[in-house]
Amino acid sequence: MAVPSAKTLTVPGAQSIDRASALLRWIAREHVSGIALRDLVARTGLDRTTAWRIVSSLVNQGLVARDARSGLYHLGIEAMAWGAACMDRSPLVQACRPVMKSLARLSGDNVFLVLRSGDYSHCLHLEEGAHPVRSFALNVGGTRLLGLGVASIALLARLPEDALAQHYQRHREEYQSHELGLARLQRWAVQTRARGHSQIGAGGVAGVGLRFPMGSCGDAAMSIIAPRTRLSRARSEELARSMKSEIAGMLPQLAPMRAG
Repeated sequence: MAVPSAKTLTVPGAQSIDRASALLRWIAREHVSGIALRDLVARTGLDRTTAWRIVSSLVNQGLVARDARSGLYHLGIEAMAWGAACMDRSPLVQACRPVMKSLARLSGDNVFLVLRSGDYSHCLHLEEGAHPVRSFALNVGGTRLLGLGVASIALLARLPEDALAQHYQRHREEYQSHELGLARLQRWAVQTRARGHSQIGAGGVAGVGLRFPMGSCGDAAMSIIAPRTRLSRARSEELARSMKSEIAGMLPQLAPMRAG
């Protein structure tokens, strides 16, 4: 497995912090399934004793939890508390707001920022253009299943086919309440991967969405949403190109330090 891409910056005298951060990033990356000490050693290049001491300290601090039955490491309660504290002044919103404002001015329409949270997407922020839609503001702070929204489709397309099918089975009842079958979700995912962005029009509303990496193990997406009469296929493609260019210039701010 490739080490997450990163900046290469070493601060003199901070070797222990760098090592702990590298271990934390790998544990975060494998949080759902958990990761064994031997795999942390292999991926960071630390010797086993050093890795064990650092991880044990992180467990004592509550940043990491060790499953007593499997011995695998996951993120702990304190890591979750830190993440929750960020939500009141989201660093992601701070980093993305200039790009969102630029896209809102360019398009005249509504630009959403969405964060993936497990099987769901969480709407963090909205920048309104010259043609706001009053009801769109109600989406901010909301959570919905992956695939139920343009930016959310961009996030869904990140899943491998087997993971997408498993995701659908976990939430079959809710998807069916939206008249969404697995075949349609799979088709949207294939189209999104082929285009490099999501592009959907339904119920009088249309939009384009683009996923981008956040830190060492997170995914976020932006979307431009407008009444369908304002967003033709040709204009959607044009705005998608603008989104890709603007977001590409922002990505260095979101890149993590090297994980190993």
